[in-house]
Amino acid sequence: MATLRDLDPQPFEVAPVDDPPAAAAGDRWLVLVRRGRPVSALAPGTVLSKGSRLPGILVAAADMNLAEALESDAFRQLTEFSALVVTEPSAGQADQPGIAGVVTGQTLAQVILRGTTRGIFGPLPGASSIPLITRSCGFAEGGVTCATMMPFEARPNSMPGCLNDRGLTAHPFAW
Repeated sequence: MATLRDLDPQPFEVAPVDDPPAAAAGDRWLVLVRRGRPVSALAPGTVLSKGSRLPGILVAAADMNLAEALESDAFRQLTEFSALVVTEPSAGQADQPGIAGVVTGQTLAQVILRGTTRGIFGPLPGASSIPLITRSCGFAEGGVTCATMMPFEARPNSMPGCLNDRGLTAHPFAW
């Protein structure tokens, strides 16, 4: 069975989201992380302006079955995201996934259009991981965008309170 690892991951570098470089290298993705977890990804050559809202991404385990991933709520909202960051457990850090690669939104769109076929036996037994959507909050106050990154299993019908990393007025997460 095909897994997310089979989707031709692209070269990437990693940087902390709190202190990213001004631009992604011209030949590789830049994955931004917080506490070892991916929160955004910039396409090769992207210039990052200070205070700008970071692009949303999908995050899922590299060994997740492709058919199951495509049926998930997160993947159904694909058009809103620049890339899929595939992860795998890091040696010695079970609570923080390592980054296995970045799959472009264009590659994902092609896979969705082509579709997948499930084997006659269905999904593999065992625990299944859930893909996550990671987005930055679009709330703005006094010319400052909140930009707090939060993970979701799917777009909520009613937005939760934002974690509000910048200490702005309390507000719901702005999708």
